[in-house]
Amino acid sequence: MDDPGKVGPQLRLTQGPDDAEPQSNTVESQGDVVPQHSATEESRAMIPQLSSGHPLPVGVQGRHLVFNLESEQAPQIGDTNIHTTGSVYNAPVYQQHITQHVTVYQTYEQAHCSSQLPAPHHLDEETAPKLPTTAHSSEQAHCLSQLPASHHLDKETTPKLPTTAHSFQQPHCSSQQNPKRNLKTLLKERTEAIADEQPSLADFTKRKITPVNLAIVDKPQKIDNEFQAEGHYRSRKELAKVYNIQQSDITGEEMFGRAKETAQQEAEWKFKINEKKAKQDYVEKHGSVVGVVGQAGIGKTTSAKKWAMQGLRGKLFGKISYFFYIVIRHIDFTRKMTLLQFLLSSMSIEPDYTPEQEKSIINAICNDPNVVMIFDGFDEAAFQSFSKQVPQPRLHSKYKAENYLKHLAGGNLLPRARKIFTSRPTQLYKLHPSYRPRFIVQILGLTQTSQDELGLQICGDRYGDIQQKLEQNRNVFAYCYVPVNFILTLVYLMNYDGDMQVVSLTRVLAFTCGQYTRTEHLKGEDRQLNTLAKLAYDAFLKMEIVFKAMAFEQAGIKESTADAFTNTSVTKHGNFKLTILDGDKVRYFSHLIWQEFFAGFYLMMIMSLDEFEKILKQLSDDRWEVVSKFVFGICDSSVFNQLEPLVPESSFDIWKQKKSLLLKFIQFKPKLSNDGEILQVCSWAHESNDPEIASSVASLLPDQLDFRGSSLLPVDYESLLFVIQHRAKPPKLCREKDILRVCSWAHESNDPEIASSVASLLPDELDFRDSSLLPVDYETLSFVIQHRAKPLKKLNLSDNKIGNTGAASLAPCLHNMEELILRRCEIGSEGVEKLCDGVKKLTKPLKTLDLFHNKIGNTGASSLAPCLHNMEQLILWECEIESEGAEKLCDGVKKLTKPLKTLNLSHNKIGNTGAASLAPCLNNMEQLILINCGIESEGVEKLCDGVKKLTKPLKRLDLSCNKIGNTGAASLAPCLHNMEELKLLKCEIGSTGVKKLCDGVKKLRKPMELLDLSWNKLTDESAESLAGSVHNIIFLKVSGNHFTAAGKNLIRSKSRGEVKF
Repeated sequence: MDDPGKVGPQLRLTQGPDDAEPQSNTVESQGDVVPQHSATEESRAMIPQLSSGHPLPVGVQGRHLVFNLESEQAPQIGDTNIHTTGSVYNAPVYQQHITQHVTVYQTYEQAHCSSQLPAPHHLDEETAPKLPTTAHSSEQAHCLSQLPASHHLDKETTPKLPTTAHSFQQPHCSSQQNPKRNLKTLLKERTEAIADEQPSLADFTKRKITPVNLAIVDKPQKIDNEFQAEGHYRSRKELAKVYNIQQSDITGEEMFGRAKETAQQEAEWKFKINEKKAKQDYVEKHGSVVGVVGQAGIGKTTSAKKWAMQGLRGKLFGKISYFFYIVIRHIDFTRKMTLLQFLLSSMSIEPDYTPEQEKSIINAICNDPNVVMIFDGFDEAAFQSFSKQVPQPRLHSKYKAENYLKHLAGGNLLPRARKIFTSRPTQLYKLHPSYRPRFIVQILGLTQTSQDELGLQICGDRYGDIQQKLEQNRNVFAYCYVPVNFILTLVYLMNYDGDMQVVSLTRVLAFTCGQYTRTEHLKGEDRQLNTLAKLAYDAFLKMEIVFKAMAFEQAGIKESTADAFTNTSVTKHGNFKLTILDGDKVRYFSHLIWQEFFAGFYLMMIMSLDEFEKILKQLSDDRWEVVSKFVFGICDSSVFNQLEPLVPESSFDIWKQKKSLLLKFIQFKPKLSNDGEILQVCSWAHESNDPEIASSVASLLPDQLDFRGSSLLPVDYESLLFVIQHRAKPPKLCREKDILRVCSWAHESNDPEIASSVASLLPDELDFRDSSLLPVDYETLSFVIQHRAKPLKKLNLSDNKIGNTGAASLAPCLHNMEELILRRCEIGSEGVEKLCDGVKKLTKPLKTLDLFHNKIGNTGASSLAPCLHNMEQLILWECEIESEGAEKLCDGVKKLTKPLKTLNLSHNKIGNTGAASLAPCLNNMEQLILINCGIESEGVEKLCDGVKKLTKPLKRLDLSCNKIGNTGAASLAPCLHNMEELKLLKCEIGSTGVKKLCDGVKKLRKPMELLDLSWNKLTDESAESLAGSVHNIIFLKVSGNHFTAAGKNLIRSKSRGEVKF
């Protein structure tokens, strides 16, 4: 035996005899070449030899771990994965004994594997298999390298193998004494391994990426047959700033609770009160399924992995017995299998149970409420039709994966298990209603906080500078709520030192692609991108996202090129002569956005003109949405210049002809009316950054834009504005929510040019009554209205809680509107003061300022007095103004050089004193409305003193709901010639008062326009008085009085105008 204190030499060993390729029978040992001993026929047939002649159960050849599990001398029970911090590989685990610091193994025939072990798969006293000890002959193996006593392979003792993302061995479930317990352990290990995988884009950033929290919303579900194309979402209940800040209204912890609540609500109206069992079944079935939708790259998989890891650590889902994390693209949709086979093989676990054990396990899973299942990537399911119905599987029969998936999503299968399905929106909503989850949440992307956290991870100390570049390029920043777009953009900005006029995601990807192909390991392999693009396009047509690794080899694409844009997964193994890129592997693009980019790249840069012309009609299909966008993006001349060096055979003339074909394709479209089509073609034009394409799209827009039912994304606003700038007469937005969102985006940009473009979309009148506006909405509206070329005719914000702060926000935009209606807006004297600051600066008067039912008081009235010259109509109905305030207003009216058209002080307690204060200023106003102001006959008398002195008649005096009685009516009679309309509803006037008024009417040289005496104490006696004067009244209103038919007929018979009883 060698010196136990001496560390053995580095090993280089030959393969076993069952391997296909013949090997040299030499071994290198620290530079020496030593003859290799041959094994005995029986016990040592499979054992590589050390230079010392001792057998070793596993060996290393080059960078490959070599052994053969199908050999007759292989372990009898099974094997286990050994996971290290570096590579992932498979090896038998042998019982070992420690003697004087030398690790001695049993002979190969005696060795056998342990049962499946928990991570990190090292053996301890409890888990090590117990073997009989024997004296060890010189023929028995021992290892020269010193292994730690825990039998755990660490960084120093682990053979070094090449690594790659997503490489793993397929664990094996065998018929053991306690299969359920062992399965639970194995499932948790596999779930942890999947959840711990790094995002594919980590390869591009060269940094480890830790998941960040994303914004998730629980929106009301509209389950019908009309589905939105991906990227165009429904409204949220509350929207703050949509441009670059997303907000959550639900967390991962709350999802299943909300799902249950939704199911309970539905069950209440679906079933009768006495159908308790049916209700319980419905809630159990649908309350345990959550759909999670979001566009490509938004972070669905990242969120799912984060939830899985939280669940494994006991921070989510509560107690868990069986945890399944199923990546749907790994499912074999072609073969029939049992339910357990479907669940396990989808996790790359090969089940090997007896029928009885399998039945027992499925029954346990079916009845266990602590089962959690995450199905990631439902949109990648290889269904013939998402909307097609399929038979419900029986528990212990064999069916295809489509049957299992659809009935699991609908809660029909394993109803007690909690299930999460992630998907792009279109595919999940296309499911038949009996399979579609009743409760769906939507991932909106990065919040401002999570964006900063991710940016710091990727850019480090440079993030501050990169963030400034993003702020300067709002068009790209609009994409950055999507994590994958944000990451690629950061990489772009970190590496690009040229002109930062970035306008499209196509530019970012084209630049990134060009830069990556110029890196050292891809230099000189540009031509392979042509073939890669063709593979991407063909797979897109077939709706495939997974490629056999053989396809890359057959196409002549080197591994270095494939590794740049794709990831590898191992699906099944052969003889276990396995390295990271051997075996039956599949590849898929590191993100679907790369596959779609390369498909668009192939269409514009490689495909023949004839073939390109044939596929044009397909560009409008929902499935082509992203690819079509990239096709138009490559119409950008700067993108073409970036990509042209990568495709030597590309032709500028061919590119130009394809661009002309796209223009014709757009021009032949009818006038756009569908909101989805409008947004689609606008996004094409914006991505192209081409004025000619934008002008063609602009000519197709309707005069009014109504995006009812569509929740626009930030990039949609940019696209619309880009196109509208190329239209002679901008269209108008109709829907209030669309207006608020586009104004919010413009305000966030703080760009006058963008604000002017948005302002051109606004209709001439904005009505946001009772719209639950947020404080920020008043700021955004004000910012955009300030940039209108033509003043807004009316802004109505009534019944919103504007308050003093909101009023202050509106002040700067008052110069660009004609009427401002702020009824019941909780504005006080402080807010009125701020508004008045804006009114004083006007160069043209406001036509109307309506502050109905705001508690501005005398102080507010005092603030308004100095700026009355800049308004034509002031409505202060029920504003808690008293006589003092009325006096201040009168002081302001007296100073006017042009009469105030209307002053309305109704429902304020100004009383007789206030009425007296107003009398001297009547010559400087056209209408005075004083309904229910506590005025009596004394106050009326004072007012009449002012009326008598007028040189021009009042157009209207309204004293309704004041107790002026007969005396007040008598005071009004002598001055009727100085008013065109007099309204005296509910003024407690009787026959005596009416007689006095009629005497005044008789004396008029010109008929009164209106006399309203409704709801007073008039009888047939009054009818005789009215009959004698009604010929001098154009419109007489006497509703709600006590006339008989005879009295009414008498009045009608004498009238020359209209009488209303």
